[in-house]
Amino acid sequence: MTYEAQNQEVKKISVELTLNEALALTGVRFPQNHQLEVDAMHKIKRSLEDQIIRDASRRTVQ
Repeated sequence: MTYEAQNQEVKKISVELTLNEALALTGVRFPQNHQLEVDAMHKIKRSLEDQIIRDASRRTVQ
């Protein structure tokens, strides 16, 4: 990924998940509610996108 190649420092993000969302991401199956895993993945992707956009805008301003 080009983003990683450009930025070698370790970055961290925080994502707030419900207990069931976190369990779904570890592989626990919720047959009646597959949406838990989908929602958790969306939260993580949104957080990553926000972080990348924030980093890019900081570089542009500097």
